[in-house]
Formats: sequence, structure tokens, C-alpha cells
Amino acid sequence: MELRKTVPHRIGIDLMGCDAAPEDLYRAILQLIQDGFPAQIVCFASYEVGGELNNSIIKCSQVIQMDDDPLVAVRRKKDSSLCQGLQYLKEKKIDAFVSAGNTGALLFAAKTTLKTLKGIDRPALLALLPTKKKEVAVLDVGANLSLKPDHLVQFAQMGIAYQKSRGIENPIVGLLNIGIEAKKGTPQLQEAYLKLDAMNRDQPFFAGNIEGKDVFHGNIDVLVTDGFTGNVFLKTAEGIAAFILEELSRNKYEISGLRSRMHYAEYPGAILCGVNGVVVKCHGDSSSETFIHGIKNALRLVEHGFLEKIKNQLN
Repeated sequence: MELRKTVPHRIGIDLMGCDAAPEDLYRAILQLIQDGFPAQIVCFASYEVGGELNNSIIKCSQVIQMDDDPLVAVRRKKDSSLCQGLQYLKEKKIDAFVSAGNTGALLFAAKTTLKTLKGIDRPALLALLPTKKKEVAVLDVGANLSLKPDHLVQFAQMGIAYQKSRGIENPIVGLLNIGIEAKKGTPQLQEAYLKLDAMNRDQPFFAGNIEGKDVFHGNIDVLVTDGFTGNVFLKTAEGIAAFILEELSRNKYEISGLRSRMHYAEYPGAILCGVNGVVVKCHGDSSSETFIHGIKNALRLVEHGFLEKIKNQLN
């Protein structure tokens, strides 16, 4: 019997539009390939960054910069690395796309190019954070500054789907708020609480409101919030973690294991949940190390069938 040849997955990489130099990211990718990365890399760049991967570099004539207006840039810069990468993803020329570029442009371009999944009005950025017990999926961490209660409910559903794809059978959801009582917070949060609580009666999953200081106890699997609050929460957590690690290192404590759990560079970027494609967003100030973690995470998502699992969960 003839064996079918397994075609390697293809991961698209946007080399432009972030703080790191494209040449540095390119060198890190070359090292990743030399170390035996089991997927094909397709880079998108606005100029020649090296000769080793000539056949896997898509030359783009434009770059969307961090300070560009997202809507204007996406409409006027169709041949940018960001827009071309998403177009390749839509056409299934690649299986996932990783970018550290303009967040607003990535969100808008993904919505218009890939479209949103059935039942999802707003995509969300999902990031993993370490806790005492396990990693918690936080969404949204920056895609949507203001939301309606129904959007928060959809985020809860996407967070559950994501954690199930990681092997957690019955993920528990918490709603980030200023107190645990049902009537705490904004009218939007109060209404979202009531909607989630009503869904809770069929199959318990909603733990109620949770304060920021309690998130790291590790009693929930999904933390739901709007993008403004989530982004502040995420960056505050990263800043505190960096401060603690720096102080411990300065005082010559052994922190190798702690560093791998707390340092955000070890975490694999945020996932743009809710669009019809696997898109990973790294920090705009990402180091090469952080970017490589994002690439590895994109491959894991493809290998584990994340997109199909989240579609099945939402249906």
C-alpha cells in the first residue's frame, strides 16, 4: 500500500511594522529552522532581508506602521506585509499568520479579509497568564475598547472553546469586576453577569465576578473583560512580574524556574479569536525570543485543530 506523504504546515510571518528589526527576526527564524522546526516558514517583508529563504519570502511594497490609522492603512496599503499575510491565510496558502504589527490594523484587516465566525460579532485578543495553579485565558486584552454585554458572553464562549482545545474538560469563567457582588460595576457588566448566570443553570461554568487580585489564585480558567481593561490588566501584570524578577535577580536568588513562569517573553503572543483563521499577535516591542514563542504557538494551534474546535464549540 502506498503511503501518503505528509505535507508540513505553513506558518506565515510578518517581519515588518514592529519595534524589532526585520533582520533580527529573520536571523531568529533561520536559527529556528536550523534547530529542526517541523513546519514551513513563509515570511512577508517589504525588502530583501537575507538570501537563505529567498523562495519563502513574499516581497511586499508597503508597510503598515504602528502610528498609522488602522482603517486608512488597511484600505490604502493592500500590498503591506500584514494585509498580504492575511490574504495568503484566506486563500489557504498558509495555515497560520503571526504578526507583531499595528493591532488595530491587524484586527480590522482580519475581520474584513477572513470574516468573523458564526455567532461572533467582535473578535477578541486572548492571552494566557500564569497563576498559582494553571494558566488562565484572558480576553479581550486589546481588540475592543468598549463592548456590549452580548459581546462579553461571546468572549466567554470563545474562552471556553480555547481551554477545551487545550484539554480542560469543563472550563470555569470569571467576569473581571471591582467586586464580587452581582450589582457591582458598569451597567454593561451587570447585564453580562445576568446573561452568563442564566446560561449557568443548564451546565454550571460561571463563577461570577472576580476581582483583579484574585485572578492569580488559579480558580478560574477564563477571565472575561473589555479590551481596555484587559490590556491594562495584562500590562500591569507583566510590569509587576518584570519588577519582581529583576529584584530577585539583583539579590542573586535562583529564579530560572520562576522566570519561565512569569516572564511574558516566555508566553506565546495573543490569539485573535473569532475570525476564520489562526492569527497570533505578538507585542509590538517583541524581542526575537518572544516572536519565536509566537511562531511555535501558531503551529501548536494548527496541529491541535484549534479553529475547527472553536467552530464546533460555538455551534
